[in-house]
Amino acid sequence: MAHEKVSPKTMISNYITGVRGRVEADKDISVGERDRLVSMALDKLGSSFETYHWSANIHGIVVRLYTNSFHLYDFWVENWFPAPRSHTILPHAMIYAVCGVEGMKPRAYYNHETKTAIFVNTEYYGQCKSWALGMASDILETQHDVHAIHGSCAVIWGRGVVIVAPTGTGKSTHTWGLMGLAEGKIHSDDWIFLTYKKGLAMADISERKFYLRTDMVKSFPELIPLLEKSKCENVMDNDFGRFGNSRAIIDPEWIGGADKFVERAVVKSVILLRRDKESPPELKLNPDEAIEILKEGRYQVLAGAGENIGEFSYESYYNPYLLIKRHDVQERFFRELFSSTSCHIINTGVEGVEESQQRIRRIIKEA
Repeated sequence: MAHEKVSPKTMISNYITGVRGRVEADKDISVGERDRLVSMALDKLGSSFETYHWSANIHGIVVRLYTNSFHLYDFWVENWFPAPRSHTILPHAMIYAVCGVEGMKPRAYYNHETKTAIFVNTEYYGQCKSWALGMASDILETQHDVHAIHGSCAVIWGRGVVIVAPTGTGKSTHTWGLMGLAEGKIHSDDWIFLTYKKGLAMADISERKFYLRTDMVKSFPELIPLLEKSKCENVMDNDFGRFGNSRAIIDPEWIGGADKFVERAVVKSVILLRRDKESPPELKLNPDEAIEILKEGRYQVLAGAGENIGEFSYESYYNPYLLIKRHDVQERFFRELFSSTSCHIINTGVEGVEESQQRIRRIIKEA
């Protein structure tokens, strides 16, 4: 089927990055390598007056960005809740993002001991954002018993539903489809923080604004006027649907008003998504089956999820954002989640959006 162009009339902002997806990463550098890279970054930042820094509050964890990219700084400030402004509030984690470094390929680095990330020669915001969430989660899961999930959440008929899936399989599409119902509300689009108390799974938001794929306009053309007045990244050829990884930062309260957005939800059901041509359209899973699927993390690489598009890859818990994989902790968290919720897996590769959406609505009603 030929692509039908979805052209905005005007856009207040659209920045085209040199790197338009995640770059190769080393998530286990030594403290010595961290110090060398930070020294290089500070030298680069110190060589220009065009430097920016801002501290984000990510579920109580302060993550500070230092960069010479106005685009990264602009999206960073737009995306997050601000940390308290005081010289006594020190960051728990730091990101250095420097461009224009000669002789170095685009790459990302992380040192767990010092909670420090360094991005070199990439302005793509998506990876910077995801690592900020991963750094906050590195602290939260061990020190505060907070479960971080790469997924979306909606509330319908007063019941929260979490959708966990690889990039590009329909998390946002189906979350927004639920929000479009008269009884539906949106909670989060990409990342959720969960705490478990008295047999309940309580979901909290992570971001002030959503970082959305603009090709959602193919399913939700009503988004076009909202995206036109949002800050955009990599909208190619003046076409929101042209590039699978073009993005926009959008205020969730614009979508349907403040009454259609909630910051906390009690989760009653979990939906896993996959997209292939072989699996059945729907299966109900017991906790062991759900955890095995999540631990394997098999998915087809789609636009925005990395290189080798079309091939199958593996990402445990469908979560490339976790910088430190503590598999025993993740399994414990998910067992606690499934002890208070139902879990189904939907295959979005064998049915249309509306058929899958009807299945999800039925599952929520029966939870």
